[in-house]
Amino acid sequence: MVDGYYASFTTKIRDWIIPIKGHIRNIIPVFICWYLWASRNDSKHNNIRMDAMNIISKVKNKVIQLYNANLIKPISFKNHYNAASAFGLVFSNRKIQSREKLIYWKRPVIDYFKLNTDGSYNSVTAGCGGIIRDHNGKIVVAFAGPSSGTNAITAEIDSLNFGVKLCLSLGFINIWVEVDALLLIHYISGNSSYNPTNFYKIREIKLALSGMNYSISHILREGNAVADALAKMGCNLDCFYHFNDASIPRNIEGLINLDRMGLPYMRSC
Repeated sequence: MVDGYYASFTTKIRDWIIPIKGHIRNIIPVFICWYLWASRNDSKHNNIRMDAMNIISKVKNKVIQLYNANLIKPISFKNHYNAASAFGLVFSNRKIQSREKLIYWKRPVIDYFKLNTDGSYNSVTAGCGGIIRDHNGKIVVAFAGPSSGTNAITAEIDSLNFGVKLCLSLGFINIWVEVDALLLIHYISGNSSYNPTNFYKIREIKLALSGMNYSISHILREGNAVADALAKMGCNLDCFYHFNDASIPRNIEGLINLDRMGLPYMRSC
């Protein structure tokens, strides 16, 4: 039975492969096999459930990454240009143009910690979420909890307020803060006016940051996936929870591992 399956598999691979060096039909099976093997190892050794959609996403991201690095070229899709659309690539006038942008989460430098926060509002409840990671990209602590806000920006402010105070309570002074709300950065970095509801919260954040050696930057929403997932969780909680590497929910652990490995997220342009 096994021998028959193996023969069938190898026959299908031979039928799929074509004698054109670097062709997409030859590249894809290699990526599929590699990510299946990696996912199998994660399932066996790290107790991370195998997810078909996650494997498909990794294959797609790797093709886009190599194309953007000019290691896969339009000629790689010869006679199969319609397949490019499955990877977010458009073939036009014998050129392939990317419609997607790669977004990376970056680690902090040694002796710094990185705080990513996000807020979520689903028209009924609001939630906060955030994570502190070290220079290896490993989780130090993550959190999720409710926000009293009635809009997304108030939830963003509540989340940052909680995250900055958590850093202080842990004695972390060298902090890189990253959020996906430009308006929030404008509030923290400038002296612009904001509504009275958030005035005192912004003042609390600034006061906490004044005791730190910090920088604050913007990341596109896709690159803030871990904090986003925690904030969505916070919408369904009635108090704040802290998580470490042993207690973090499995789906969020997977996102943390993707960030730590330097794999990109995709953003449609």
